[in-house]
Amino acid sequence: MDIRQVIEAADDGRIREHLIAFLTAFTQPAFGALPKREVELKVFELLRGIGAVDEKASIYSLMTDLRITRAKATQMLFDLEVRSHGGDAAKLDNAICEALRHTKFAKDGDYFVLEIESPLVLAHLRQRIREAGHVSDTSFNTSIVRAPVGAVADLISKLVPKDQHGNIKQALVAAGAKDDSFKGVLVEAFKSLGSKALGGAGDRVIEFAADKFLDPILSVACDAISEQWKSVFHEDR
Repeated sequence: MDIRQVIEAADDGRIREHLIAFLTAFTQPAFGALPKREVELKVFELLRGIGAVDEKASIYSLMTDLRITRAKATQMLFDLEVRSHGGDAAKLDNAICEALRHTKFAKDGDYFVLEIESPLVLAHLRQRIREAGHVSDTSFNTSIVRAPVGAVADLISKLVPKDQHGNIKQALVAAGAKDDSFKGVLVEAFKSLGSKALGGAGDRVIEFAADKFLDPILSVACDAISEQWKSVFHEDR
């Protein structure tokens, strides 16, 4: 990281505002009173503010650019995210929806595998799955969540408006799903999609563009649901 190059390229007004914010925080309630951890967070905020660190930088980028451990990079992101929008459940739910739109399938189609960089969104996702009565697994990698299809079905039941469950179910049935409960139809749909995605992939976890199938459900776009899912149910039979 070349600090001089970053500062020389940055807007003077931007640097001034972020420097004022940093020095104000550092001198409150008195000069040097902030704990080391708070000082590091303020410096991290300053680096992001002046553009030395990309606000959307991955954990790996933070590790290499700042020469810190994965644990420290993760903790800094978590602390800042909690302070900025930790209490905004709706925003966190939207972040979960975005992660689901780019999910991957595990080998037998019975599990979803999601990679989520944001420590706060990851924690919120696991809490949502826990609230639905399921257990998620992050033992392989702390940024990767593995959850059963049933857990994802229950999760989506909580993320989309309850008064739209019937419409989504009808759209999936129209596309070829067997008429069942809302969760039952979702589970069948996801297993069918898993079979379509895997094909002859064997034991590998593969990347599969699920966005065109999951996005209509999360967006409650019923016409798109019926259209997109026809091929899934057709191929599964």
